[in-house]
Amino acid sequence: MISGHSFLVYAPTFCPLDHWQRVLPDAQLCENGKDLPVPCEGNLLWVSSDLPGWQELTQSWTSSGSRVVILAREPGPVEMNRALASGARAYVSALANKNVLQQVAESVGSGGLWFPEDLLGNLLKLVANVLDQTAKPRIEANLSILTAREKEVARQASKGVTNRQIAEALGITERTVKEHMGSVFRKLGVRDRMQLMLLVTGQRVEGGSDDVHQA
Repeated sequence: MISGHSFLVYAPTFCPLDHWQRVLPDAQLCENGKDLPVPCEGNLLWVSSDLPGWQELTQSWTSSGSRVVILAREPGPVEMNRALASGARAYVSALANKNVLQQVAESVGSGGLWFPEDLLGNLLKLVANVLDQTAKPRIEANLSILTAREKEVARQASKGVTNRQIAEALGITERTVKEHMGSVFRKLGVRDRMQLMLLVTGQRVEGGSDDVHQA
């Protein structure tokens, strides 16, 4: 979990302060980075992507051991990729509700990443295509501890298919898919879909660690 302090940096061009104060009551608001302390390990920084130089700020804070979440006015794949490249641990709508932002904080606090499901699905498909084109020897994942339905869900999710699409393909509810995903994560010892994809495609050893942190 996050052990330090929480800060939210924003630009005056986009500042729904009433909303942020309601959904992130523990975050210290800093307009244009004013009163922002020196970055240090354990802190959580929420950064509005409207802020000029948000990528450089993200890189600076992540290099110090802080966790950074990007708050996007209009989330999109190009900006999400920039957030990833800058070292951000999450990318979420700036107007997300309190429950969603709590999930984000918990994910990054436990070492994972958090990204919108639809955008993450596209990213996973891209990564999967790249891995398919590599000649690196793969270790086939041992999914024997999963039930037959959990295996189906895991394989679909590792291809970047969304929960809704999995539910439609398997004839089950989206809630049931989420329950299966939770069970798959626990049994396989992965934190998120990126690690699941790497495991299922033979790029990550079960129980091991890797350089990709995703949630």
